[in-house]
Amino acid sequence: MLDINTYRENAIKYKMRGQLQKAILEYKKILHIDPSDVDTVYNLGELYYMKGEMGESIWFFEKAIESEPKYSLALYRLGIACYRATKFSKAIEYFDRITENVPDLYMAYYWKGLCYYHRGNTKMSIKSFKSLHEVNPNTTLGYYQMSISYKAAGRFKEAVKCLEKIASEDPNVVSVQFHLGLSYLGLKKITKAIECFDKVIELNSEHKGAQEKLDSLLTDQEMLYGYGIASQKESNTKEEIITNFHVGQTYKGMGMIEEAFKHFKDQVKKKK
Repeated sequence: MLDINTYRENAIKYKMRGQLQKAILEYKKILHIDPSDVDTVYNLGELYYMKGEMGESIWFFEKAIESEPKYSLALYRLGIACYRATKFSKAIEYFDRITENVPDLYMAYYWKGLCYYHRGNTKMSIKSFKSLHEVNPNTTLGYYQMSISYKAAGRFKEAVKCLEKIASEDPNVVSVQFHLGLSYLGLKKITKAIECFDKVIELNSEHKGAQEKLDSLLTDQEMLYGYGIASQKESNTKEEIITNFHVGQTYKGMGMIEEAFKHFKDQVKKKK
């Protein structure tokens, strides 16, 4: 019979080769000899997680923390496994235990924020992402997800602030520009929204969401009427001309001839 060290060496070798099931069998041989080997129990949780078998992964991680309640790494991985298994309440419970023991483990706040978001609790989601940045103010990791939570809560101004921070460091992130456009729409800043959606199409010409928003903004009379007036206040972009034209066209399309005439006349006065 081989000894525990040999089984462990075999398990590590198989894991490095991507032969996860063989690695699992080697670790289980260790447990037959020493059922109390917490590190082996943890490693089995990791291997099942890597295989995508969340039920087995959760079972082994839970066994590890039963033996060592303050096993922070096992708690952390258990929280993520529960998140992937859509057991958000349990995941939050484990992440709370981690931050009690290791308050500077900022990634625990990140995953907790995601859990709250998927439960529909945007208030607690935002709070978790803020805690992340209090612990590690130099990371931009949580700003994107926090902006999504702000947007879901209808707090568009704060969403824009988060997204603009990311865009200032890298203006070529498609998802950031798209959600920035949506947030500007929430603020009724149509020219800013158009600018963002145009940027998305520039980066990804096949982005259906951005194209649909642009098409909608240029054809939906009611939307233009609702957003157009506010956007006249914005300047220094080429879209201002388009916006001002469509405000007038919208009035006309809705049968508001007098308002359309006044709008176009005012624009002419501005140009003189």
